[in-house]
Amino acid sequence: MKIKEIISASLLIAGTMIGAGMLAIPLVTAKAGFIVATIITILVWAFMLITGLLFLEATLWMDKNSNILSMSKRFLHNKGRAISGIIFIFLYYCLMVAYFAAGAPILASFIEIIMQIKIDGIMIYLVYGLIFASIVGVGIKFINRINYILMCALIISYITIIFAGSSLISLDRLFASSSANIFISIPILFTSFGFHNVIPSLTFHFKENVKVMKYAIIIGSVIPLIIYIVWQLLIIGSIPLNLIENTLKEGKPITDAIQSLTNVLWIKQFSKIFSLFAIITSMLGVSFSVVDFLGDGFKLKRHGKDRFFLILLTFIPPFILASLDPSIFVVAIGVAGGFGEAYLNGILPALLVYKGRYVDKIKAKFKVFGGKFTLFSIILLGSLVILLEFIFLIKKYFV
Repeated sequence: MKIKEIISASLLIAGTMIGAGMLAIPLVTAKAGFIVATIITILVWAFMLITGLLFLEATLWMDKNSNILSMSKRFLHNKGRAISGIIFIFLYYCLMVAYFAAGAPILASFIEIIMQIKIDGIMIYLVYGLIFASIVGVGIKFINRINYILMCALIISYITIIFAGSSLISLDRLFASSSANIFISIPILFTSFGFHNVIPSLTFHFKENVKVMKYAIIIGSVIPLIIYIVWQLLIIGSIPLNLIENTLKEGKPITDAIQSLTNVLWIKQFSKIFSLFAIITSMLGVSFSVVDFLGDGFKLKRHGKDRFFLILLTFIPPFILASLDPSIFVVAIGVAGGFGEAYLNGILPALLVYKGRYVDKIKAKFKVFGGKFTLFSIILLGSLVILLEFIFLIKKYFV
């Protein structure tokens, strides 16, 4: 077992999780207070850690280059494959809508500052879409280069905000505790801890080394856990609750509240930079995945006219939805977690492992603890999260 391999895989897993989701987490956990927020964050992390390990167990039964669709087809047949495919594309479109809704206005504000060009209305979302559709259209090498630069800037801006805001933390705000509305945070936390889609690729890349993958999943998921807890410590401890609640009602990312809290220009600008880079780094990976997924589904090439068509399919639907409802950021992130992540990264791994272990009787190279009780508990909890998201949407739009 090589330490370098563990570090490499851990960082890839951590990088998959860290992104735009953290701009929504404090919005839905702040009212419950930091203690309750930390507890629910740890519980969701533990759930996603276990399902990630279950996904590893199922992946080790598969041939090289397998993915969610091929795994679903093998163990759950064509109907299972169809359900997984539909939910996969639903999840990623929801994320794309969220990234458009939150990222486009921030980018427009930077364009106005740097280039002295004011963009408003639907043009905000059109320019945003054209810029990043062009980047994704060029291909994976260019995306990787852009993503590396943006990740460095994201880390620097995160550390800067944490240090700058630490002096504003109030113990009274921090340790006020309540369980009010804490369940609304679970779908958004699901989105923020999602990494399962990279497990098959990493498993085969590291030659099915169980120890490397097991430690990478644990370490790689602990890194975002720490980052999210520290982030909530800062936000809940330094920003008045009414300001956070107003930001939530407006459907904007939490960094809008940071900007409203301070008159210090450089802190405001770093908040914007952090928001934009968190959104873009997430969006580049998601949009590239959608292009590949649609290419596989429609049996199209990844270059030339076919790639242009796939780019249009990837970017036009979220552009339209975000333009129609600019305040959709938090709702879209929640729907992605409450439906997409709860099934694909919760219920599905448990179903795959149950079928492989207890029906097909496959000999496991690696086995997650707990037996049938663990699997049934995962399926039950995943189903409850889907139910919670249904209730939230009904209350929001029909009550």
